[in-house]
Amino acid sequence: MKKQVLAVLLVFVSAVSFLFAGGEKEDGKPQIAVLLPGSVEFFSVEKQGMNKAADEFGLDLIYADAEWDAGKQLNQVENFVARGVDMILLCAADNKALLPAVDRCREADIPLITFTNVLGDDPEGKLDGVISFIGINDVVQGVKEGEMAAALLGDGPAHIVLIEGAPGTSSQRMRTQGFEQVAAQYPQWEIVYRQAINGWSKENALAAVEAFLQTGQDVDLISCHWHAGAAAAATALEEAGTEASRGKNIYVTGLEYTKELKPLIESGAVDATSFASIVDMGYQTVEAAAKTLKGETIPKVIKVDPIIITKENVDQFEPEM
Repeated sequence: MKKQVLAVLLVFVSAVSFLFAGGEKEDGKPQIAVLLPGSVEFFSVEKQGMNKAADEFGLDLIYADAEWDAGKQLNQVENFVARGVDMILLCAADNKALLPAVDRCREADIPLITFTNVLGDDPEGKLDGVISFIGINDVVQGVKEGEMAAALLGDGPAHIVLIEGAPGTSSQRMRTQGFEQVAAQYPQWEIVYRQAINGWSKENALAAVEAFLQTGQDVDLISCHWHAGAAAAATALEEAGTEASRGKNIYVTGLEYTKELKPLIESGAVDATSFASIVDMGYQTVEAAAKTLKGETIPKVIKVDPIIITKENVDQFEPEM
């Protein structure tokens, strides 16, 4: 008798699990899968804006972290499609490898919105099958990076170290593209060393800059794709005593604005970075999802425009990270 009862219970539990996997919602709220490429502070801050919007618009957000593995992220897309979520919000770990996600969502009639990292080759994020892209044009970010360099270096001879983001991500590729567009206008500039940093890791960026400095090559600017890279570069220069030993200033620039960077910019250890509200970006992404589910038409691109921060205006902005 006990075995029969146990068997019935197992069947009941399996049935409930199947219903949940199929997307049944106990609270009646639409379920939205949010696929993040990896774990960095940027996405923790972005989730604050997403969660705020989800509360306001009555949505359930289900987060997934791909750990910078494009294959894993595509599997996550397929699992959420099988689960029958109401919408997928995708920040691609790789803008090319995740392209099959468009067909998976289209076949299941599940709306797809991208944010922060584009899908495909268009830096504005426009792609057939994607309802909208919310975020910063990363080519524009790279151009900002180049504009910082131009303001510091002018058009004279200059040796540049380029510390790039996680290899294969759209941010890494497109920020480099934008920087090189500006660099092409200055024939006396030379990129003497470049390195893409796995996982956008500060520790790996520090190791890369330290390794370059040990070569003894001349450098005028260390230009970094993100905030922690710039902080790492400033640390490496301070520890090496490079500026004092060479008797000249070595500039450091980054992208994104953090609590760690603020005092470094105030002191001159980092010369410039960019700022755009990450919280607002997350909020706008979920707001766009809510409007789509209501049948409203939203723009194909919802742009977020960064500004350059230097010692002159650093006190006008509060960092979110």
